[in-house]
Amino acid sequence: MSRQHIPLKDITIGTKGWTAKVIVEAKAMLRSSQRSPVKYQRMILRDSEGTKVQATIFESDIDKFSDVLALYKTYYISNAVVKTILPQHRIAKNDYQWHINSKTVVEEVTEVYSSISLPPYNFVSFSEFSKYINSDAYVDIIGVVIHAYPPREIPTVNGPQRIQELLLVDQQLIPKILTMWDQFIENECAAIVKIIKTKPIIAAYRIRIVSFNANNILVTGKNIYPAFQSKVLVYGM
Repeated sequence: MSRQHIPLKDITIGTKGWTAKVIVEAKAMLRSSQRSPVKYQRMILRDSEGTKVQATIFESDIDKFSDVLALYKTYYISNAVVKTILPQHRIAKNDYQWHINSKTVVEEVTEVYSSISLPPYNFVSFSEFSKYINSDAYVDIIGVVIHAYPPREIPTVNGPQRIQELLLVDQQLIPKILTMWDQFIENECAAIVKIIKTKPIIAAYRIRIVSFNANNILVTGKNIYPAFQSKVLVYGM
């Protein structure tokens, strides 16, 4: 039976006794803070109106929700901690973020007719990358991984950093290099390398395109996961 709920746009720090109905549109792998050993997991939740909110689970609460809040499933959520979020940390277009903890109530929506559908992705063709090079625009891409290069270290203004590059082609057989940084190497790349012989199709969501040379594109965030041909989740924020 459908429960009463309110739109995400109406949920602020001062909202009391609210329940939201949302779909888990994106879910990150477990990560550690760069400045501390604190572990966290992020996700993007969306309601039926298309409004999104960034939610984060920390430390021991991650285990509590390991079997719920599954990707692409719909849930009723209440009693999450609502906080403001600085623009530079926003993944979703929302002034607020949620912290999901042991007091948060999560209930899966099991009725098919009550579930929230996913919006279509607007994938950008590799031939259109020139429109987005070195801009602030985020794009979604999809391609076949035909080769994974070994991880290597490169000099940057912030000191040496590790990268790993994946060679992708799209439907037009245009090759591009997807450059993965830091924790993407241990999580997303590791999962892709395990299935590289299957030539997996991967989707990359919310990336920026930077010109290193004719073929390079740089991942600056946020979501990367195999699509269609694989069930291995390789997504990150």
